[in-house]
Amino acid sequence: MNTPAKKEFYEHATRNLLTQLNNMGLGPDDKKKAMYYTMLFRESFKYDEIKQYMFVNKKSKIWDLGYDSAGFCRISSAAFSIVMGVKDWQLMCIDAQQWHAGASHHYLKHMPSGQFFDLTYDQFAIEGLVVPYELGTPALYQLHNSDILRFTDMLNIDVINILKHDPKRL
Repeated sequence: MNTPAKKEFYEHATRNLLTQLNNMGLGPDDKKKAMYYTMLFRESFKYDEIKQYMFVNKKSKIWDLGYDSAGFCRISSAAFSIVMGVKDWQLMCIDAQQWHAGASHHYLKHMPSGQFFDLTYDQFAIEGLVVPYELGTPALYQLHNSDILRFTDMLNIDVINILKHDPKRL
């Protein structure tokens, strides 16, 4: 359940992400696109319908992970990388055994600047945890029958078509 304090923390984290993008040295078109997708994804994390669609499965009826960005790290980071260009935005992962949160975590590395960008960092920051990004390694996308495709389809983003026509793909 989201309390007013959690909601304010979430909105503050979204503003922090936009500020980070603004200071990354992106070109005007890439900055506008990155800000648009950051806002779209962050807004989508707040909808119960999207959480239910993404997280309810046959084994579990749990969909409320307690905080809006919780659970979205891999799917949103992979989708962001694809829409922005996978050569410039590397999908990264830190394994659960490598840090004290007890869960693996996905995020992005902006290759031209070397900066890390984490659309869901606040799911840990709200608990006082800092992600050791430097310990992460490049991750696989695994698009076939994936939740990444379900997420992007729900947001009306055709990632397969984007990949086919992306001059920045691998």
